[in-house]
Amino acid sequence: MGPYLVILCQLVFTILVEGSMMIVWQNSKEALGYSVLANLMTNPPLNLLLLYLAGRGAGLYATLGIRLGLEVLVILAEALAYRGMMKTDIKNAIRISLVLNLVSFGIGEIFGVLGYWRVLQVIAWL
Repeated sequence: MGPYLVILCQLVFTILVEGSMMIVWQNSKEALGYSVLANLMTNPPLNLLLLYLAGRGAGLYATLGIRLGLEVLVILAEALAYRGMMKTDIKNAIRISLVLNLVSFGIGEIFGVLGYWRVLQVIAWL
């Protein structure tokens, strides 16, 4: 599977997880649109940068440190997006972004342990 297909699968996975949570948490289908827009803004650049770093031979610990730093930036960027789209205060927007990203990050890590690439291959095959 090519790297861009992997990135697309990661985006779809993130939108499914975070979008589902937004619909339930905010009790609004409109919230799904907010989640999709926020993730379109942050997910592809994040994963392209991580792919680039992996290709440059970044070590596991360096990549993990960079990844965690980038995830903090993603949480802040999405919080600003949610603040504007949802017309909510920054504290609530950060809470929403933090919870959504922690859950999708955690599920993604579990998939990683269980054979993430195999899961993506199945998704891509469908």
